[in-house]
Amino acid sequence: MVESHGETKELCFFVKCLPIDNPALKAYLEEIGSFRKESSVLRSVVGSIQSYCAWRTVAPRVHYISGERMLVMNNLKADGYAVVKRQSGLLEVSYVQQALETLACLHAGSIVLEEKRGKRLPELFPGVLTENAWVTTATSTRVKDVANVIKLYSELVKICDHWPVARKQTILEHLPALIRKIYSYVVPSEKFRNCFNHGDLWCNNITFKCDDQGEPVGCVLVDYQLSRYVPPAYDINLLIYLTTNRQQREESLASLLDHYYQCFSHTLERNQLRACDVYPREMFLRCCEHYRLAGLIHSTMISGEVTLPGVFLEEVFGDSQMTASFMPQRKVWVCIKAFQSCEYYRKHLIELMDELFEHVG
Repeated sequence: MVESHGETKELCFFVKCLPIDNPALKAYLEEIGSFRKESSVLRSVVGSIQSYCAWRTVAPRVHYISGERMLVMNNLKADGYAVVKRQSGLLEVSYVQQALETLACLHAGSIVLEEKRGKRLPELFPGVLTENAWVTTATSTRVKDVANVIKLYSELVKICDHWPVARKQTILEHLPALIRKIYSYVVPSEKFRNCFNHGDLWCNNITFKCDDQGEPVGCVLVDYQLSRYVPPAYDINLLIYLTTNRQQREESLASLLDHYYQCFSHTLERNQLRACDVYPREMFLRCCEHYRLAGLIHSTMISGEVTLPGVFLEEVFGDSQMTASFMPQRKVWVCIKAFQSCEYYRKHLIELMDELFEHVG
């Protein structure tokens, strides 16, 4: 509560802290540096980007940071934004368009920042965008997580009668290498222009504002804990694979990419840059095609967890060891139970696997 000119006003903030009541989760977050990264990204990188797309809010505004322990931000709920809950995290196309508009501002704004400062983001913000999600350090918990993701999908292939026996064997032989291709996509590209990427675009990290008719008119992204420096097509494909089903992609992918490119171009033009100089349309489409597999692999890897039905999420959150990393061994078996008992969860994962396994010879 604050008093100004004789009037009392209530101010509402969102406070984010390390989970001191869950030592296992706290240790994991400290290991991967997610809290430190989000603090630095929001304060330095996104704060600088926002000035080049001031007409659209891309992230919560940071009011106060206490070391690596606490973030105080504006409360997006008080500003009319909310997470949209849908089965399997899938959204209507109008929501995906709004999210793409925000991504376009974020990506283009980071390129404007580089052009204005005359340096690339890794030079401007040393160490801030170092990869912390898909890392190859042998002792990292994230390496074990990837091994467990491979274990999960191997078990799902074995127990599911969706594929013939011979096809299953081929899939199982190639699955580990296919999943681990993700490592090649998270390093900055030498072929396509890199930019700031959010990196974790599942439905709980995307908030929307709707008008009186219930139509989305704004989108703000939250949880910048796994941001990276790669071409824009990584984020684009990740978002699309996490928020649409295959039929939606087949019907709307071209128009969604066109919508993104228009917004991307508009942001550049408002900052006296031309998209044809930064990212010619043909190059942009080639980039999107190249990173399509990245979006498919990444979304498949995390969908086992982020689309878990509520009853199984309760089981996960009721066991602190299952929150101690992204995919600990015990969570693998929870996902398998959900796959066996929940039809919509099973159908969603099979749809992703079907498309992923098209890349298996």
